[in-house]
Amino acid sequence: MFNTEAEYVIVVRNAGNVAVQHVRVEDELPAGCRYVSSNPPAELNGDRLVWALGALEANSDKRLAVRVRPTEEGELRSRATVTFSATVDAKTKVTRPRVAVAVTCPEVARAGEEPVFKIKVTNSGTGPAQQMVLQALLSDGLDFRNQGARLETKLANLPAGETRTVELPLNALKAGLQSCQVTVTADGSPEATAKASVNVVEPMLQVAQAGPVKCLVRAEPSYEITLSNPGTATTDPVTVHAVLPDGFDFLQASEGGAFNPATRAVTWKLQPLAAGGTKLVGLKLRAGAAGDVMLRTVAIAAPEAQPNGIAPVGGIPARAGRGLEAKAETAIKAEGVAALRFEVAGLENPVEVGKEAVYEIRVVNQGTGACTNVQVMAALADGTTYSGSNGPTAGKATGQTLVFEPIPSLAVKGETVYRVRVRGNAAGEQRFRVQLTCDQVRNAVVKEECTRFYKE
Repeated sequence: MFNTEAEYVIVVRNAGNVAVQHVRVEDELPAGCRYVSSNPPAELNGDRLVWALGALEANSDKRLAVRVRPTEEGELRSRATVTFSATVDAKTKVTRPRVAVAVTCPEVARAGEEPVFKIKVTNSGTGPAQQMVLQALLSDGLDFRNQGARLETKLANLPAGETRTVELPLNALKAGLQSCQVTVTADGSPEATAKASVNVVEPMLQVAQAGPVKCLVRAEPSYEITLSNPGTATTDPVTVHAVLPDGFDFLQASEGGAFNPATRAVTWKLQPLAAGGTKLVGLKLRAGAAGDVMLRTVAIAAPEAQPNGIAPVGGIPARAGRGLEAKAETAIKAEGVAALRFEVAGLENPVEVGKEAVYEIRVVNQGTGACTNVQVMAALADGTTYSGSNGPTAGKATGQTLVFEPIPSLAVKGETVYRVRVRGNAAGEQRFRVQLTCDQVRNAVVKEECTRFYKE
């Protein structure tokens, strides 16, 4: 009503779910009115009322009451403006991976085996390890599928607080302390490095044999075969084969050696040979023929084959190591002994003067070795004259001496025959004297045959 106080209320409401700050309300007084008062009190700035309300919590409101006195007739209009600032909290968690690596492996492995290196990668950080790369640096005594000394592979992401194990089987190539150094990298994590070493041991096998390098036929030489392991590990079971030379016969063997006539080999089945250990076996032969021959021995160390996968006694399967082989040879010269026997016989006795007497000279090699340059010579009695001869070589008579060309070689059990014809010139007992020599019998062997020549 004209000139009568009126009141209007401004309601400021925060319908949101977060508090607002710096709430400021400005109200433009209606035209034709005079400001009387407000609750809470406002700051009058010309025809505007200003309230600085500060913060207004979520889901709350604020009531502003304004009293005015109209000074003119008409419609009263109030126009309020509210300004504020809202704060929104956003939380971002910053994480970081922290990768650690550890490597373990067997303490000892044999050359030829594949010791497994277990690589344990752990992420003790607060975030996942991403873009992980594993690098392995191998010493020259280890190998992985012929890929060289440096290996590299990518690993799948590893969540925080988790551990992953990678198994790396490596081939042990040679004896000694062999190492594998592993480095793992990941985005945002320091580089992690670890190293493990395996002592690679390796058995070795050597064979040597000792015994006569010369012997006579029918002699019984003995040979000693020595096995040794100068390596750093025990060998697998050892099998030894000694092949008899041609012309030699088997007599006996020590340590249970068995002779196989079909292969002419003596075989020993021996226990594994410890590192630094030796083993001796013996072999006795008989020389049956002369010649230059070779006694050959081969030793093999290899895991025993188990039928149907049955483990050996004790339940421990044979390890898949390297097979070992060693060989030895001994050259043997078997020499025969020359033993010539010869006979001289007159085929007719007595013989009439003027007629021929025939003498047969039979030479036999009853020794164990060939005879070389076998030569027959005959001395004729003064009362006889050389008429002719035949035999394996030609003969030449000079006066009362008859010399035959040498026989180059007369084999064992070889035999040859000469026949000499002489004419008797005077009656009486006439002696036909023969001597035999060869390279092996330097002192001449002499025999005589007596023939009686008569006259009618």
